[in-house]
Amino acid sequence: MTLMIVAGLGIGIGLATLLWGLFPPPLTLRAALDRLNGEHAPAPITVVGQRVTGARRLSGHLVEGNVKKIPRLAEIVVPDLAITGTPIETFAIKVVAYGVGLALLGPALWAALGAIGVHLSVEVPALGLLVFGTAGVVSPFVDLHKAADRRRRHFCHSLSTYASLVSMAMAGAMGWSSALEVAAGVSSSDWAMAEIAQSLLWAQAYRKQPYEGLELLARRFNVPELTDLARAMAQAGDGARIRDSLEAKSKSLRLKETAALEDAAQAVTQKMLLPGVLLMAGYGVLVFYPALAAFTGSHL
Repeated sequence: MTLMIVAGLGIGIGLATLLWGLFPPPLTLRAALDRLNGEHAPAPITVVGQRVTGARRLSGHLVEGNVKKIPRLAEIVVPDLAITGTPIETFAIKVVAYGVGLALLGPALWAALGAIGVHLSVEVPALGLLVFGTAGVVSPFVDLHKAADRRRRHFCHSLSTYASLVSMAMAGAMGWSSALEVAAGVSSSDWAMAEIAQSLLWAQAYRKQPYEGLELLARRFNVPELTDLARAMAQAGDGARIRDSLEAKSKSLRLKETAALEDAAQAVTQKMLLPGVLLMAGYGVLVFYPALAAFTGSHL
């Protein structure tokens, strides 16, 4: 009975922590201003200077310290957090809540089975604690990376459109610096365009070249296509060469996006092959079963 009470308390605490992580408090004014100013260092990980207390601070330090120990993991997680706009504390709460909640699932099931008369050895809940806990910790990282991949695909799509708009603006006798700013302000509802405009504003505020702001954004979000575009602009020099570089990059991005869509369509087609084969097999059994039953004299 005591074990069941402890397991219930653990599950309740895990669920409460999960709800706390899913509905975090709003950003402070300092954190919001830092985000608008583009002050996002890609590495090492730095916890945003918010006044977080209790479980959020503990979880943030726990995840931050462990991610720092694996540089390769930090190179993946930090840009994923940046491009999805997920605060490190919120992600840490999710990791801890999933890990603790699923880890307690094994002992809870063991206690429930013991209550109904099914007695298992102590190694079973210990193994369940390890397996479910590991799965709970890894799951938020996988979800974060998938969400970041979707955002990067959208960013590349918007970047292709942005490069085309800049090229058309330069064809209308507009300077390349002005064309970059005008093209970024075309869509007010696209988050990718807003990030590009913010990076250009950062470069202007700190008296840097516009492609330096784009390169900083590319490093923060880990978008190689934007890095290539910024470096091509830096090496182009004058306006005519920059326009040619933008046109070439826009064309290559469209071709890459088309190839990705074709690969996705081909993958869906291959996935539909097995259901089609099973459907035809079932149809064949339905058609030929009466004849087969009459031939063998069996009645099923």
